[in-house]
Amino acid sequence: MKERRDYMFALVRQWRESGLTRKEFCLQHGITLSKFGYWISRWKEDQSAVNSGFIPMGSPGIAGHSVLSVIYPNGVRLEVPSADLGLLSRLIALV
Repeated sequence: MKERRDYMFALVRQWRESGLTRKEFCLQHGITLSKFGYWISRWKEDQSAVNSGFIPMGSPGIAGHSVLSVIYPNGVRLEVPSADLGLLSRLIALV
């Protein structure tokens, strides 16, 4: 499915740079307008997630350390290695 997603996202980027209407682009590429609209919305979601300002921290359970969870009142949950006390204190201070 990732290959399909990558292919469709590439087409969305091509369309955005082409200057064509959705309908013209879809006719040229043999794509239904409704399917292309779906992929445009998925691409926009993906772009907003990329630009949200959150930085993935990787796997917190490394080097044999236990993992602690910080759960904020709004439901956001962060898991950090318990060995990184500085990071943990900064996260708790955000509450």
